[in-house]
Amino acid sequence: METIRVIKKLNRNMKMFLIVNLIECFVMGVFNTFVGIYLKEIGYGEHFVGYVLSINTLVIAFGSVFSAYLLEKIGRRYSFMLGFLFTAAGSIGIIFVHSKILILLMSVAVGFGLSVRATEEGMFITENTPEENRVAVFSLSYVIYNLGYVLATFLGGVISSYMAHVVDSKTAVQIIFVISTFMSLIAIIPIALMKDPKNHVPRDMKGCFKAYKNIMKKNVIAFMIYYGIIGVGAGLVVPFFSIYLKYSMNISDAVVGSILSISQFGCIVGGMVIPFLVSRMGRARTVIFCQLISIPFLLSIMFPQGLIMLTIAFFMRNGLMNMATPVMQNLEMDLIEEDERTNLSSLAAVIQNLSRAVGITAGGFIMEHISYNAPYFVTVVLYVIGVLIFRSIYKSDLIGKK
Repeated sequence: METIRVIKKLNRNMKMFLIVNLIECFVMGVFNTFVGIYLKEIGYGEHFVGYVLSINTLVIAFGSVFSAYLLEKIGRRYSFMLGFLFTAAGSIGIIFVHSKILILLMSVAVGFGLSVRATEEGMFITENTPEENRVAVFSLSYVIYNLGYVLATFLGGVISSYMAHVVDSKTAVQIIFVISTFMSLIAIIPIALMKDPKNHVPRDMKGCFKAYKNIMKKNVIAFMIYYGIIGVGAGLVVPFFSIYLKYSMNISDAVVGSILSISQFGCIVGGMVIPFLVSRMGRARTVIFCQLISIPFLLSIMFPQGLIMLTIAFFMRNGLMNMATPVMQNLEMDLIEEDERTNLSSLAAVIQNLSRAVGITAGGFIMEHISYNAPYFVTVVLYVIGVLIFRSIYKSDLIGKK
């Protein structure tokens, strides 16, 4: 099997990165899935939940610029360690505070910790894998990313429901955050086994900012606009899936966790299939095909249906919309030169997370003041516009075989 062959060829850096990636995505999955439920349990509304999630996403966005500086200044390994320490502090801190300001500060800490991975992933994979294996390795990293999310949503939901028989719902969710904090600290072990590039030359802040100017090319700008539009669309609905299921459809935590974990499993299946699609359709066509086909399933989530059909809709929407992510990461890294990858990775993280934060803020407001379904219509329109922009970037490639 191609994936097994690629895994055997991975160097130690990549193997350790994949372990770290699994842990980080578990931690991120816990935060994104359960922070909304926890805040609802302690008396806050959807608007404040959206505000907390948007602040978290904004910090991931702007923290990516500082993360890019850290990666160049102190190296990949120490940057990763610092990121996990911040994530651990925010994850454990949020369950001990109740004031809005302190909750937001904990969200900021988690956001900065996650910004390191958001900046480093594409650059790190490109640095540590040969060109012929990159699509496969990006896909493998994506599969592991979603596996972490599956574990977070499924195990978190099961633990929450089980503990709810012993303690109250709020305490059950707090226990999940304690487990998440413990996992963040464990990640320090594989990070310690990583090595920075031998030819790494530290850059100062001025050098880092100068590099951003160098990457502002036509295709890069268009690609970032595409990321931004898709990010707003995703932010309107994705962070609220757990709240939508629990409070709009009156579904228990265990069932919510099961549905969301199954939907993430769609991403895992998609990540395994994507190298085959790329070999048949080419990279650009694969992205367009997957994202357009996902739209009908997103629309179907809004309409009344049984749990089985709802689960299938989540599975297909998540799998199809997101399975092209590793291909987009690979295409993104091809837009610039080797020494510009850190800057493009951080710029992409800024755009993706800033736009997502805008979507989250708007989504929380719309769901609280209009309806739970309204943001889905806006998301569909934005997804179509985004795909059209992406098509314009690779129009010449689409004319050819690939």
